Amino acid sequence: MGLLTTFITGIGIDMWIFLLHFFITPELWYSKFVCFGIGLVVIGLGTATYLHTNFALIPVDRLTLILQELTKTNIYFSRTLIYIVFLVIAMILNGPIGVGTLLTVCLGGLILNYFMPITEKVLDRIFTPSSTLPNDDNDKNHSNCG
Repeated sequence: MGLLTTFITGIGIDMWIFLLHFFITPELWYSKFVCFGIGLVVIGLGTATYLHTNFALIPVDRLTLILQELTKTNIYFSRTLIYIVFLVIAMILNGPIGVGTLLTVCLGGLILNYFMPITEKVLDRIFTPSSTLPNDDNDKNHSNCG
């Protein structure tokens, strides 16, 4: 299932790039920075929502949750640790490392950690049925009549 999630994510990213490049093409450093910041926030919110649904997690997200449980820390620590490991691997392999990579390593886990409790509350409201329905009191009164 993780492969399906990865495939759908890739299609979604390609679609957004195709659609948005007609409207938004940042040229100046500050517009690039703003777009990158918005992207980090959207990714953090989307990942937090996705992690709470626990549907077909990709390996890096499953690893994040496993590390969180093993280290008994918050998701900020576990995700940042994974990002640091990936950064070290990229350095060893002479991969492309830029400002965006470093900002993602430093801020990605923090933003995800910020959105986790918010998305949990929202998703619990959406997916948890209320414990009392409007007609429950009437049903109880009628069932006591003999």
